Amino acid sequence: MQDAVAHWGHQVTGVIDFPELWRTWGIIRRELATDITIRRRDLTGMVSRKHYLLAWALLWPLAGSAAVEATHQVATGPGGAVDPYESINRLSWELNYSYLDRYALRPVVHSYVEWVPQPVRNGVGNFTENFNEANYFVNNLLVGRVVDSGTSVLRFAVNSTFGLFGFVDVAQDMGLERRAMSMSTVLGKATVSQGPYFMVPVYGPTTMRDAIGDTVDGLYFPYASMGWGFRLGLWAVDGLDSRSRLVQQEAVLDNSLDPYGSAKDFYLQYEEAKVQDGRPKAALPSGEQQNSDDGALDQYMDEID
Repeated sequence: MQDAVAHWGHQVTGVIDFPELWRTWGIIRRELATDITIRRRDLTGMVSRKHYLLAWALLWPLAGSAAVEATHQVATGPGGAVDPYESINRLSWELNYSYLDRYALRPVVHSYVEWVPQPVRNGVGNFTENFNEANYFVNNLLVGRVVDSGTSVLRFAVNSTFGLFGFVDVAQDMGLERRAMSMSTVLGKATVSQGPYFMVPVYGPTTMRDAIGDTVDGLYFPYASMGWGFRLGLWAVDGLDSRSRLVQQEAVLDNSLDPYGSAKDFYLQYEEAKVQDGRPKAALPSGEQQNSDDGALDQYMDEID
């Protein structure tokens, strides 16, 4: 950049060559733009996953006034969910499903399922889930489930000590069942609708209610005392574990006429089932359950055809 400025000064002191001046100004302008881009990238790297998710959910509706108006025109789904930004969401889905999942995540997940024994995978899931027990303690209190709240405290204490930091679910063997309760579910029980549905690049599906709930859950202990590096690693491990539980469901989406619509419908139903104290549809290993899930998908596909 200094060379460009010096060249500019030489032109001014001599005979003015306007084409040369214009070329030099172009060099300066490009270098300034490059410097600004680098600084912007550095700042972006400082944003945490939770802040990124919340910012995405809050700022996306500002994409245009027409999109805001669309929220009043789209039919509501489970829990009052709407999808007014479907065109943008489908682009994100194409990135996530057709590229990131198919060529990056799916090979890793299949290798993980094939080479890592089931007991070890269960331990990984127990370890990541153990960090949520503090959330369940507070959130169960908020909905008046005092016994479940106490159970969550006992589970965290037992599994964090005798369960080798949560890898072994000793509390389960003692009859202390997990009483999961996210802030999103608490909001749902308070009649807060799911709101706009978002397909976030890399992160995956969420709604306005889920984004706010996840952000609040991230403020509890022990997440609040974690460094961003550890939290990012924990998020990656939890994502790997969650994705590995859906391997048997891949054929359902791969053979679907509208994978985006199917994934959205099942996600919204899963989240709303937790609010209604129903049994959410997760990865279903048995053949009977698999057929039941396929039947629900076929019914849904018949409705949208």
